[in-house]
Amino acid sequence: MKEMTYRTITSRKRNLFLGLFCLCLLIDGCVREDTGNCSRYSLSVKVVDTEGNDITASGVVSSVTFYLFNENGFVQIIPQEPSAVFVWQKDKDKSLTLVAWGNLKTDSLKVPQLAVGTSLEAACVELLQRTNGSYLPSTDLFYGKLELSEADTRSDPGGTNVTLSLQRMASAISIRTSSFREHFGETQSGENCRIIVRDAGNALNFLGRTTGNAAGYEPDVREDSEGDFYASNFYVFPTEEDSSLAIDIYRGDERLFTTTTDEEGEPLQAPAGKQLNVTIDFAHARAKVTVTVSPWQQAGQQTEM
Repeated sequence: MKEMTYRTITSRKRNLFLGLFCLCLLIDGCVREDTGNCSRYSLSVKVVDTEGNDITASGVVSSVTFYLFNENGFVQIIPQEPSAVFVWQKDKDKSLTLVAWGNLKTDSLKVPQLAVGTSLEAACVELLQRTNGSYLPSTDLFYGKLELSEADTRSDPGGTNVTLSLQRMASAISIRTSSFREHFGETQSGENCRIIVRDAGNALNFLGRTTGNAAGYEPDVREDSEGDFYASNFYVFPTEEDSSLAIDIYRGDERLFTTTTDEEGEPLQAPAGKQLNVTIDFAHARAKVTVTVSPWQQAGQQTEM
């Protein structure tokens, strides 16, 4: 990367998704003042669900952060302007990658300060950790990646329209017990029951993969009038295909129950953009773990026990 500058064109519309991001990519021999040999891109951003349906108008994404990479790694963060012209001087036969994160909030996520040259794999968004060692739940995080190759950067006076799709990366989990009091007896005053979900990674890299160290989530837990406990709709980083979650139930410092599988022996997995619903029934000699996976639109529905 020889040189990179940008200039901003003001726009009356401040809505991120109604505005267009216009990209000018310079080939060798271009000069900053003369962009006649550049390819102009009008970049639009949309938000989609796991089925590919456009949900941009729902407003689930409130902010987007853009990171630019080339073949040597990270280049820079792109300013969040609804309509802007960005000019890069790049060598021929080199590609650019634009990575976007939606709802990248610092109250529960460690937003990276990337050094120039950091690779997509090494660049990570991480969960914040509490003083007791557990991790804060994720925000409703979205991710998208767009490749711009040499084949795309040919001179085109009319410009090229490209779209970057943001897809939900967070997974929602809801856990509840049944017949807890009958099986374990009364919970004494001062004894706290805790549910811990562990073993998913504590980071997402810029390729959209869960990585890092095993995270332990400790969601807020409520007790109903029957002595059962539930944790409703907390967000975690998704599990990869070759990994799974573990669920522990504690009363005080005593671990009363743990599982890594459902009733059928299948590993507990939290898919991106879906809700994992887990019911642990202690009415039987052996606890019965029932698991369902729901569409995301049901993740916000809280059912009192």
